[in-house]
Amino acid sequence: MSTRPSLTVGDAASLGSLRSRREVLKLMAMGGSLVLLPTALIGCSDDNPMAPMAPATPNSGSPLTIDFAKGDVAVLQFAYALEQLEADFYTQAVAAFDQSNLTAAEKAILLDIKYHEVQHRELFKAALGSSNDFTLSPTYPGVNFRDRVSVLTAARTFEDLGVAAYNGAGQYLASGTFLTLAGKIVSVEARHAAVIRDLLAPGSAAFSPTAFDDVFSPGKVAGAAQGFVVDRLGFANAPSTFVQGPNNNG
Repeated sequence: MSTRPSLTVGDAASLGSLRSRREVLKLMAMGGSLVLLPTALIGCSDDNPMAPMAPATPNSGSPLTIDFAKGDVAVLQFAYALEQLEADFYTQAVAAFDQSNLTAAEKAILLDIKYHEVQHRELFKAALGSSNDFTLSPTYPGVNFRDRVSVLTAARTFEDLGVAAYNGAGQYLASGTFLTLAGKIVSVEARHAAVIRDLLAPGSAAFSPTAFDDVFSPGKVAGAAQGFVVDRLGFANAPSTFVQGPNNNG
């Protein structure tokens, strides 16, 4: 019986190296898995921030433009921006645990999700390389990180948006390797969305409110995410076509 290949990364420097980027892409093409040891996340710069007292104003910063003329690179950058937002949100939530009224079980779940999102972010960072890297500036107006309902409601927003974003962006990927990678990540995001919804409404059908997940265009995703991003999000050479999903709301 064959064994699926895997790549273990022990530190942030190794993850960002040229050799590791090539290994990541080769590994995904072979259907393998990436294992990030806890030490690989220690060097990530936004692991321990405290929530700002006064959130910056969304859409008030410098332009952050993704050029779809870059093809698959642009789609990866689009996903990378979302993963930066999610990773930062959960990092802020975890940093506020001592002042939060989240239950111990909820904190454990959010901590796990945080690690998932940081891994996703660092995977895209490594795959894109320094020439296509950028830093997103998140902000969370209206989110009270000390209040469980506020945190979980925001988390539901981010997870639902992430699922819809991956579902919609997949149609623009030319590489089967990248499409497989996106499919693996969106399945994780969907599980996040389901568990967050169940925390908000335990034992109800809220964990899966529709028969089909949403499928959103990049433009709709950017519009929804802009309320949590200081940078002014924009696209150059944006796709002129979009295939709607079953819910026909993208």
